Amino acid sequence: MTRPGGSVQALLFDLDGTLVDTREANFVAYREAFAESGHELTPEQFAGTWGRDSRDFIPDLLPGIDPGGVDTIRAAKSRLYAGVLHETAANDALIAFLRLVAPTHRTALVTTAKSGNGRQILETHGLTPLFDVVVWGDEVTRSKPDPEGYLRALELLGADASASLAFEDSETGRQAALAAGLMVLEVPHF
Repeated sequence: MTRPGGSVQALLFDLDGTLVDTREANFVAYREAFAESGHELTPEQFAGTWGRDSRDFIPDLLPGIDPGGVDTIRAAKSRLYAGVLHETAANDALIAFLRLVAPTHRTALVTTAKSGNGRQILETHGLTPLFDVVVWGDEVTRSKPDPEGYLRALELLGADASASLAFEDSETGRQAALAAGLMVLEVPHF
């Protein structure tokens, strides 16, 4: 891969919706977690949360909920997620590309997914060995659209943003990558 003036130093990938379609699995796990706390979550409500961190969207969906209530829902979702991983689907074309370039390019995963759930997704789809660096959502203070995760990954990779490329499916992810100075390839729903 080359660009005017040089080659691409690093390729940075989002997980949910980019490498693996996790929408249905996430919805089912969150719906059940909300129900355990006595709340309803509709598909329409959940659709507006895509690409956002649960620390941000749960209070938006449940105005007045206290931080302990948010933590309870998040913990329940994490516990329930393993039971719905069969509802995830790999982006076979993008993963084939990643497998092709991983031996010759520095690669990173930058995701709002928390490490516990994210590692399960990577293992389920055989993606773990493809990344030099992984930045999980629970390893950053500010989630996408903030560029913190991408900036951390670039630092760990020793790569220059202007010579690197991010793969994203959501507007919040795209904003984060652009704010970090990366070029972005938008991945359509597959």
